[in-house]
Amino acid sequence: MKTKELKRIVKRLMNDKKYKQMTFDQLAEFIGLSKKKDRQMLTHVLKELEIKAKVQKDHNGEYKKIDNSPKIIGVLKGNQRGFGFVIPDYSIFSEDVFIPEKNLHGAMDTDTVWVRLTSKPGEKKPEGEIIKIIERGHKKIIGRYEKGKGFGFVIPDNDRLCKDIFIPERRGNKAVNGDKVVTQILSWPDKGKNPEGEILEILGNKDEPGIDILSVLKEYDIPIEFSHEVEREVNQLNDRISPSELEKRKDLRKEVIFTIDGDDAKDYDDAVSIKKKKNGNFVLGVHIADVSHYVRFGSTLNKEAQERGTSVYVIDRVVPMLPFKLSNNICSLVPDKERLTFSCEMEIDKNGQVVDYDIFKSVICSKSRMTYKKVAALLDGRQDEAKEIKSFTDELILMNELHEILRVKRRLNRGAINFDFPEAKLLLDKQGFPEKVMIDERLVSHRMIEEFMLVCNETIAEHISKLDVPFIFRNHPEPHPEKLAAFRKFINRYGFKLGKKDDQIPTGHDFQKLVKDIEGAKEERVITLLMLRTMQQAVYEGHNLGHYALGASFYTHFTSPIRRYPDLLVHRYLAKAINGKMNKKSMDYLEANIENIAKHASETERRAENIEREITKLKMTEYMTRHLGEEFEGRISGVTSFGFFVELDNTIEGLVRLQDLKDDFYNYDPELHQHIGEHRGKIYCLGQAIKIRVVKADVGSKQIDFEPVE
Repeated sequence: MKTKELKRIVKRLMNDKKYKQMTFDQLAEFIGLSKKKDRQMLTHVLKELEIKAKVQKDHNGEYKKIDNSPKIIGVLKGNQRGFGFVIPDYSIFSEDVFIPEKNLHGAMDTDTVWVRLTSKPGEKKPEGEIIKIIERGHKKIIGRYEKGKGFGFVIPDNDRLCKDIFIPERRGNKAVNGDKVVTQILSWPDKGKNPEGEILEILGNKDEPGIDILSVLKEYDIPIEFSHEVEREVNQLNDRISPSELEKRKDLRKEVIFTIDGDDAKDYDDAVSIKKKKNGNFVLGVHIADVSHYVRFGSTLNKEAQERGTSVYVIDRVVPMLPFKLSNNICSLVPDKERLTFSCEMEIDKNGQVVDYDIFKSVICSKSRMTYKKVAALLDGRQDEAKEIKSFTDELILMNELHEILRVKRRLNRGAINFDFPEAKLLLDKQGFPEKVMIDERLVSHRMIEEFMLVCNETIAEHISKLDVPFIFRNHPEPHPEKLAAFRKFINRYGFKLGKKDDQIPTGHDFQKLVKDIEGAKEERVITLLMLRTMQQAVYEGHNLGHYALGASFYTHFTSPIRRYPDLLVHRYLAKAINGKMNKKSMDYLEANIENIAKHASETERRAENIEREITKLKMTEYMTRHLGEEFEGRISGVTSFGFFVELDNTIEGLVRLQDLKDDFYNYDPELHQHIGEHRGKIYCLGQAIKIRVVKADVGSKQIDFEPVE
């Protein structure tokens, strides 16, 4: 029997009015499946139907008849007042689904859930009921411990988790009032009861400096310390390079090679060099720290790096993927120190095409540790601000020339899409309080190094794609059609268009044209943000599918093995391949594990991004506590049924609540993304410039409230 046929039989059976719930064995017997192969096929069919919300398996293991009422899969956003909203998958504009408290059925904030719509089509606000919790969003919960007689409660930092966690005395781990603790849920809430848990770790008093950031890291289960076994392995390593190792490598110690990083960078894993040939072509060298030489397959260190997946960078600290002895010392390409590297030298013509390349193990001695600001000053003619790197002027001018060729003639000409958003930088005082929020300026030197890393990653990706060996690639799929349709509908209202036909996937050139068209328009920032949300996320996978946003047929990550595990894995097996050491054991390992390793790397990357977002939001809210009552200029960045969001010039965002607008009764128009005053006709719409006053900054909920200034 074929899968399609079995799927039809199952659907027909469950749609039958006489169908009664059956277990897997009962279904298999009823359909007449006795062979092991057919029963396995039934398992896959039922699992697929479950994922698509077509069938539901109850606590007795019986499969329920298909419910034909509309169902939605999405993520629940809780509310401190007890109800919640489900944000549907594949949606950037459609309304969230309101879930009354009685219909939550034990679901909590950030849970992935199935929702059955209970509201009728055409009703103003969609309402629903949660019929299944697909995945719990919180594995551990961070909060403040309050002790009672014979028991205690943990009050979650996340006030969207509106139920306190009951802690029996025997599970309190000697916590005292006011301690910030890590809690594990033992039983989830049901029928109005509180969840029950146990305290795993006491972080310290809630008011201690740095505890707020530590709490977020712990909430996402980030390991702060390395195990004794990892530390033992690292302590056995040193930066002395043996003569036998030097003989295996190309000696570049006398070459003009240097690093360019931020002022506060601690690890330097990429260095660059450049020359110009007599035929006018450039020879660009990208030299990456050879981390795989030290982090060996099968070691505890490698297992730890793979599990962490990536370093986590937050405002005032980094939680590294590798211990600091490696990341900041042995593998860091510091000046005047011999370091082992993996090099990719590319010959690039005047059109930005790589006409030849060589990939090899090397040893370098960096001649300078440059910063983005110093390099930008030198290229801008402000040589007095960059005296210490003046001797490298010729190389830096050549690099700037090549960077423009790569950016315009290579990437933009093939339709690469640039998302160049301003990013905020927060400066903390000694107590961890944010004393300043500023826009981190993006300089020509940033773009220069970015272009060099991109062309290197592409060259490596194209090379490994020809090896017929499983490798990790960095794939970026085309935008999702539903998101595209919603985005096009939105921009059409403002007179803009994406591509010639709305039923076709737009090219990178179509997006480039839109970016040019909206330049200077009041809707520019909003449309650009929504354009980014229209894109799918880039992911790691064990096969090459190309990178849509870059317009690249091949792409991988090779240039940051100190802070990303996929780069380290590419280094390890690329080295084997170029040295003819890719044996059957290595091939079998990659074929069996590459997809799971790639999936885990994508998950840890998302986790790190979420942490960065959460901590930035926390500190921005804390910053605004000292600016209550002050007025700022901003622009409406989002419109919802309960109000609208306003983004300030420094990227801080706050909410204007509809209930706080006392001058009129406002009607929400989801189609035009605006609120219209019923009596005075005043409009608040997406993209509109507005002056606001800060009225509230709640650090606990990371929520900032604004009010319009007349």
